[in-house]
Amino acid sequence: MRSNLPFWKRKEVCHPFLAFLLFIVLLLRLPNFFEPYWYGDEGIYLTIGNGIRAGQHLYVDIVDHKTPLIYYFASVGGQLNFRILLVTWMLITTIAFYRFSERIFKNKYSTYIASLFFAVFTTLPLFEGNIPNGELFVMGFVCFGLWMLSYTRYFDGLLSEHHAPTTGKTSGLIMLSGALMSLGVLTKVPGVLDFAAALSVGWFALLHRFKTDSFNKVLRSFLPTTIWQMFLLGVGFLIPLIGSVVYFMLRGSGEAYLNFGLLYNFHYSGNWDLGLTNPLLAFLFTLPGKALILLIGVALLSSFTKYIPAQLQFVATWALAALFASLLSNRPYPHYFLQLVPPLALLLGFASEYTKKIPQFFALSTITIVFCLVLGVFKVLNVGGYPTISYYTRAYSLLTGAINYTQYRDSFNYIMPDNYKAAQIIARSKDPYMFIWGTNPMLYALSKKQPTGRFTVSFHITDLNVYDETFKSVTDKKPEYIVVMKGETAVLPGLNEYLKQNYIANPNFDHFVLWRKRSSVSL
Repeated sequence: MRSNLPFWKRKEVCHPFLAFLLFIVLLLRLPNFFEPYWYGDEGIYLTIGNGIRAGQHLYVDIVDHKTPLIYYFASVGGQLNFRILLVTWMLITTIAFYRFSERIFKNKYSTYIASLFFAVFTTLPLFEGNIPNGELFVMGFVCFGLWMLSYTRYFDGLLSEHHAPTTGKTSGLIMLSGALMSLGVLTKVPGVLDFAAALSVGWFALLHRFKTDSFNKVLRSFLPTTIWQMFLLGVGFLIPLIGSVVYFMLRGSGEAYLNFGLLYNFHYSGNWDLGLTNPLLAFLFTLPGKALILLIGVALLSSFTKYIPAQLQFVATWALAALFASLLSNRPYPHYFLQLVPPLALLLGFASEYTKKIPQFFALSTITIVFCLVLGVFKVLNVGGYPTISYYTRAYSLLTGAINYTQYRDSFNYIMPDNYKAAQIIARSKDPYMFIWGTNPMLYALSKKQPTGRFTVSFHITDLNVYDETFKSVTDKKPEYIVVMKGETAVLPGLNEYLKQNYIANPNFDHFVLWRKRSSVSL
């Protein structure tokens, strides 16, 4: 039997293959530290993080539509610190995933395959693994939560005979696991589907009890115990969520937190038009359609309990739930699909086990169907990844002196030359505020300035129809610098007239106009 002790209690703290994985992750992430301020969402996180450091109240003074932890992570102080936090986080997350894989699989080679897949695809820029997006932080909470859950009696029904049964009281670990998954939701809302997958553990363990115990014994003994354990998991999950509500209410931000941190996600997830003409396909990408697919998938997995191992039932359910989560808004952004990597990695590990035992028709069919479903979604949404080989060849060229840093920096984003030139001008101003009409949150973060109003990009202003509020924030604060993006199609009423009367334009930028207040020294 495998050891039932958590790895921190074992003599062997780090397996050689795990050490190799961590080395690979660190090596592949070295270029992360050299990147410029080029990525939009990271610019928003850092801008809001700077605002928090400056004493602004999240969701009241400065606003985005995600749950709060990602902004507090971004308040560590600048892009480099944020990237250091990400790399450290992913090294620890890789350890948690590896140890959880050990609990799931019967042999070490399946663990190696799954963990290698996980380490590579959460690290490469293909799905934006190089960017500190919320999905990667959620992943850490979920992997640690599941790893701890695997040492509880709640999880025993999913483990094979290669694992020793759990002994002792595990109620605290169950609640802690739920709390960790709740912290994932407080980083980004789609993490709630990972928690739903954790709840399925009890269901599948219960189904497998009917294969070994009498019906009456399952109803009298195992059913009440499983319900109690699921209740404890739910309590643990609710504690951080309720705590976050109380925290923001005590800060006087309760209503704003409800509106922007929680409820706005429902609006955001429903305002993307896929343009599908097939009625059935269009329905399947609605919230009820996706929920129906998930329920049908769980029902089919449950009906083949006799043929599919409990561990595989859980992991396949997790993959379906993660696919649902990545499709909440139906947007084809690559980082949304990072949430799929952990369960897909485990499915690959299972595939390596079952190919050695032919026939394993139902198990292999389950794995194949899930992967085909994921590939089908990628095809319909036209999901494409970021270039990977060029990412590393550019970094190599920089390190060997084949290109200078300016050339390297400007290769990330067409707006980099303008942003860095403007930031040198703006950063000299003592005014803590500026205003950007359009989408360029990277310039806020790069110049260490705060928006005059609550919002960092024009998308929220137009979507929420808060033009008057936004223009008033500009006229009240009278920032020394205002940037108007040339590609912005929406118009902020009154802004052009206000600029012509009170500001002087610097047109020496390709992608925006930089305006400076007339009362300041001329440009």
